[in-house]
Amino acid sequence: MNNPQEHFLTLCNLWCEQQLSDENLLELQSLLRTDRSLQLMFVEFTQLHGQLAWDAGVLAGSNLTSVLTEATALQYKLSPVASPWSRFSVRMATAVAACLLLAGLGSILWHPAAPINVADTDLQSITKTNSAIEHRVPGENAAANPNVVPPDEPNHLAPLPLNGMLPDSIASTSRNDAGVPLPPGEMRVPSDDAPAVALDDAAVIAEIDRLVAAAWADNDVVPAQQADDYEWVRRCYLTLSGRIPTVIEASTFVARKSPRKRSELVDSLLDDPRYAESLSVTWTNLLIGRSNVGKVDEGALYDFLLRQFSANRPWMETVGDLIAAEGRSDQNGATNFLLAHLNDKATPATAVTARLFLGQQVQCTQCHDHPFAKDRHQDEFWSLNAFFKQAERKPLAVKTVDGREKNVLVLSDSAPAGMTFYETLRGQEKAVLPEFDGHAMAADDSSSRRSELVRLLAADSHQMVAKAMVNRSWAQVFGYGFSNPIDDLGFHNPVSHPELVSLLTQSFVDSDYDVRRLMRWLTLSQSFQLSSVQSGSSLALDDPEEGGTPLFSRAYPRQMAPEQVYDSIRIAIRSAAAQPIDSSIGSTHRREWVEQFVRAYGTDENDEQLAFEGNIAQAMLMMNGEDLQAAIPMTAAEVTKAVHSGPQGIAKTLERIAMATLNREPSAGEEKVFRSRYRALTRSLPADQAIRTATEDMLWAYLNSSEFTSVH
Repeated sequence: MNNPQEHFLTLCNLWCEQQLSDENLLELQSLLRTDRSLQLMFVEFTQLHGQLAWDAGVLAGSNLTSVLTEATALQYKLSPVASPWSRFSVRMATAVAACLLLAGLGSILWHPAAPINVADTDLQSITKTNSAIEHRVPGENAAANPNVVPPDEPNHLAPLPLNGMLPDSIASTSRNDAGVPLPPGEMRVPSDDAPAVALDDAAVIAEIDRLVAAAWADNDVVPAQQADDYEWVRRCYLTLSGRIPTVIEASTFVARKSPRKRSELVDSLLDDPRYAESLSVTWTNLLIGRSNVGKVDEGALYDFLLRQFSANRPWMETVGDLIAAEGRSDQNGATNFLLAHLNDKATPATAVTARLFLGQQVQCTQCHDHPFAKDRHQDEFWSLNAFFKQAERKPLAVKTVDGREKNVLVLSDSAPAGMTFYETLRGQEKAVLPEFDGHAMAADDSSSRRSELVRLLAADSHQMVAKAMVNRSWAQVFGYGFSNPIDDLGFHNPVSHPELVSLLTQSFVDSDYDVRRLMRWLTLSQSFQLSSVQSGSSLALDDPEEGGTPLFSRAYPRQMAPEQVYDSIRIAIRSAAAQPIDSSIGSTHRREWVEQFVRAYGTDENDEQLAFEGNIAQAMLMMNGEDLQAAIPMTAAEVTKAVHSGPQGIAKTLERIAMATLNREPSAGEEKVFRSRYRALTRSLPADQAIRTATEDMLWAYLNSSEFTSVH
C-alpha cells in the first residue's frame, strides 16, 4: 500500500474514533470528492470498523454525506451479479455508510469553530428521492415502490429520509446511543452510559401533530374542526377518569376564558386520584379478565396497580413486578397476574405476557409456526414459556385476625428448571432453553428465570414493551391503535404510522416509561382536539369502522365500556340532584352488573368476550336496579325544586339535566319536546307535579340515548 493510501486510511480511522481535526476533516472531504476509488475504500473501511461510537448530533445533508451516498450507490451498481452474501455485505455497507454520514459525521461537523455550509443541491437531491418514504400513505402497498418497505422492516437499500428530522430536543428518538439513525421500526438499545435526554413535551406534541398532518395531506383528507368545549370536556373526562364530568365540572370548564384551559384540565385530571383508579380498573381487566377465571385476589391486584399508577412508577418497573412477583396473593397483589394464568404448563401466562406487554399474539405458535407471520416460530413460544417453568401456584390456608380461616394462593419459583420440551405437529419432541432477544439461560442456571426475563425486557433492542404500551395507550385515547388488532404488532401487520410509532416509543423510553406523560402527549395533540363531526368527503376517506386505515382526522365515536356506563349514570343522576359524588369501584352492584356482559370461553388461554355494545337495550338492564328506579324520581324532584321558579324555570330545568347527562346545552328540538310534554301533563296534574313528571321522563330519555352511551 503506498503512502497516500496509508494516509487516507489513517484519516478514516481518526474519523471513526472522533479524533479527526478540523484541518484533517477538510482534507478527507477533498479526497473523497476527487477520487471515486477512495469513496469506495471509505465505505469498505467503515463497514469493517465494527466498533463505532459518536456523541448524538445531526447535520443532515452535508457535502460529504451526498458524496458518499453516491459512492454506496455506485458500489451496488458495480456488483450486479454478486453472490447473495456479497449483496448482503453491500447492503450492510450502504446502511452503515448512510448511518455514519447522517449521524456520526454530523456530530463532528456541528462545531462552532468550523461552520459548514450545507449544499442545497445535495440536500434537495436526496430529500426529493425520499419524499415517498418520509410521507408515505399509511397502508400503501409497499410492492408498488421498491424503495418503500413495510413499516418496522429495516430498509438497507433506500436512502434514509432527511427532510423530516426531529427537533433537537427529541432528535434521539430514532437513533442509537451512538447517535446513528436506525431503520424504520428499529429502536435504540438502552445503555447505562447514554446521556440523559431532556424531553420537551411541546416538541413531542408538535411532532405528533406534524406526522399525523402529513398523513392527512398524503390522503387528501381535511380534518374536522376543533371540538367545542362541551364535546371536548366530556371526551377528556371519559378518557382520563373513566366517567363523564359533573354539571359543575363541565359548566366551570366551558365558562373559563383561559387559552390554556385544555392543557390545564388535562394536567388536573392526570393528577387526580380518579385517573389512577380508572387506569387500574382497565389493567385489572386486561391482566386477569372481568370474569376472573383463575379465581385470584382481584382486589389485591387492583390495589397493587392503584399504587403503581398513583405514584406514576415507570411502566417497565410495573411490568417487571408483575412478571417476577413472588409471595401470597393477598399480600403481594402483583402475584395475581401470573397466578391467574399458570394452568396448562403456563401456556396462558406465556401468551398473555406476550400479548399485553410485547404486543405479540403468539398463542397459535404453541403448536406450530405462525401461518402468516414468518418471523414467529414454535420454538420461540416455548423459549419464552421456559422463563415460567420454575413458577408454581400453591394453595395456602391462613387464619385472619378474627380467627377465621381463608384460602390464599402462593406464587414461588419452586419447580425444577432444566430444559423445556415441546412436540411439533410431526410428533417430534424438541427441547429449548429460556431465550429472549437472542439471549439464552443455561439449563443448570439456578437464578430466577422470571427475573432474568424482566432484565432482558428492559434491555430489549426492539423496545417491545414500550411500543406495545404506546400502541395500547393510543387506542385508549383515540379508539383505534396503529395496528389492528392492537396486540398483534409485527412484519405481517404493519402499523399505520411507522414514524409516529417510532417517535412515541423512543420518547416513552426516554421519559423513563412515564405513563402519565405519555397520556399527556396524546390528549394534548391536535387529533384529540378535533370534533367527531366531519365533512362527507373526508369521512369516506377516513373510516376505520369500514376497514380503512385510521388517519385520526376526527374523533371516532365509540361505545363506552360497561364500567364507564355504570359510573356515568351514577354521576349524571347525583350531579343533577347536586348529591355527593363517590367511587363505585369494588361495589358488589357494579361488579354484578358488569359480569352480565362477560362470557368466559373456558379455553387454555383463559379467553373471555365482552358482549357489551352500549346500546339502549343493554343500558336498560342497569335500570332494573331498585336503587336506580327510586333515584330517577328523586332526582327529578330535586332538580325542579332547585331551579323551577319563575318564567325561566322550565328552560333551566332542562338545561340542568342535559348538562348532567350529555354535558351540553339542550337542543331547540329537545326544548320543544320538553315544553310540549309539560303542557300536556298540566291538563291533568298540578304544575309542580307536571314539571317533575316531565323532568323524570326527559331524564330517562337522555340516559337511554345512544349519545349518552358513546365517547365522541
